[in-house]
Amino acid sequence: MIKPDLSEPMQFIHDMSINVSYGHFYSVFPTHWHSFMEILAPLSDDMSITLDNEVFTLKANQFVLIPPRNLHSLTKNSLSPCLVVQFSDLFLPQLQDFIHHKQLLFCQPILEVNGSASFMENPIDILLKIKKLYYSGISFKEMRMYEELLHFFIVIGEHNYQIENKLSAQKTPQQKVYDKKFDMVSDYIGQHYMEQVSLDDLAAFAGFSKYHFSRIFKAHYQTSLPEYITSFRISKAKELLENPEISIVDVALQSGFLSLSSFNRTFKQSNNCTPSQFRKMFDHFPA
Repeated sequence: MIKPDLSEPMQFIHDMSINVSYGHFYSVFPTHWHSFMEILAPLSDDMSITLDNEVFTLKANQFVLIPPRNLHSLTKNSLSPCLVVQFSDLFLPQLQDFIHHKQLLFCQPILEVNGSASFMENPIDILLKIKKLYYSGISFKEMRMYEELLHFFIVIGEHNYQIENKLSAQKTPQQKVYDKKFDMVSDYIGQHYMEQVSLDDLAAFAGFSKYHFSRIFKAHYQTSLPEYITSFRISKAKELLENPEISIVDVALQSGFLSLSSFNRTFKQSNNCTPSQFRKMFDHFPA
């Protein structure tokens, strides 16, 4: 099922572009990735998932959004059923709303239905509606499932907007000033990431001492400045790796890395695969 490059092929047993699995299929599903999107609802408190090198213990009232080309593994400790919805990555990215709000939609890969911010409709119930449609003999089945899937993402988007607005309303005037400062800092890094951006340069740009800037930067982004810049460069490298015409060496240099060896090492630490392996993921998209 999983190939040597850790890919899970998109091989559904029907001719639809959306698939639903309901039941108990494995105790351990090893590290893998796929070119389709996946939504996982454990439906019980017996599953854990590893995403981005971090292990999460899942609850029955949670669900997971797994974007394409994201390495993950699963462990299940009982025979109770779970629900998995998988669908092509070719449909939703054609919608401008989805493109514009993609970061908002996927800002929290694991969502809890009974969290502090309520949903306008229970997303797990929507997934169960998709399951019911999948196993039915109703006409226009695939279209009806995508109708529910679009509704699912609207519910997620509205929920995440609610959280974002709530957090914004709770900020002090000073925090809002810092937000504007760090928006400028983020833009600066976006324009100069191919150069050697230093703490002194950014502190001077933001109008702070380097010691104060380093402290408030970490408080704002929950990561250090070097880690943030490295993460930004890795994200740019991923974009460049989608283009097979750009060599791995040029990807490294155009992403701001000083050498191929440092790029390969940092990329693998961040993504659990080499740049070459990541590039091969894009060979799996349907024509």
